[in-house]
Amino acid sequence: MLLAKERLATTRPPSSCENKIMIISISDLKNPPTLQFPNRCVNCGKPKGEILSLSFDMGVQKKSQQVVMKISVPMCKTCADKERSIAKVTLIPFLIAGFIFGAIAFIPAFIFSPEGVTPDTATFPYTFGGFVGLVVGIIFGTIIESIVKAISIPVYGKLVTKRPLTIFSFFSNTDDLIGISAKFIKDKKQIQLQFENQEIENEFKKINNL
Repeated sequence: MLLAKERLATTRPPSSCENKIMIISISDLKNPPTLQFPNRCVNCGKPKGEILSLSFDMGVQKKSQQVVMKISVPMCKTCADKERSIAKVTLIPFLIAGFIFGAIAFIPAFIFSPEGVTPDTATFPYTFGGFVGLVVGIIFGTIIESIVKAISIPVYGKLVTKRPLTIFSFFSNTDDLIGISAKFIKDKKQIQLQFENQEIENEFKKINNL
């Protein structure tokens, strides 16, 4: 059984999808619903060229196998190619900036750290320098990634800023594609969806009787 309701996080007009969240309740985590999409690109509305997927581990087992909810999302080839290149504004800026700033921080930390006086502490300058470089690299890599995401909105859409930052993505229960963002909340048995394209969202609700 599939239940849904729509929640507006602000008083903005319905045409704005920035803070609009569609909540889909899952009555049985062992039997998650199959969601249907319009037969065109979820982002731009052009004819479907490919199918990409969102997937969520339901955190339960059925017949000794982990239950995974897969959401098949239609996209045109252009938007699918953009999605595959999304690392240009997420992972790559994080790694490059993190490496540069981390290396810069490593040098003075290594030079000015106290030398170890025993064989066990002889490598302390390297350890300390590496630690400082790692922390600084993560901080500045994250800052640069956030900036690059913000300036890439015209290319990848507003929802690109909703994607978890690289450092947090390993612990996130969200999954994203260009044009749609999804989040699974196990405790509430909910999938939360956000669409970039209002027309596609309306068609989605109609197809799934939401």
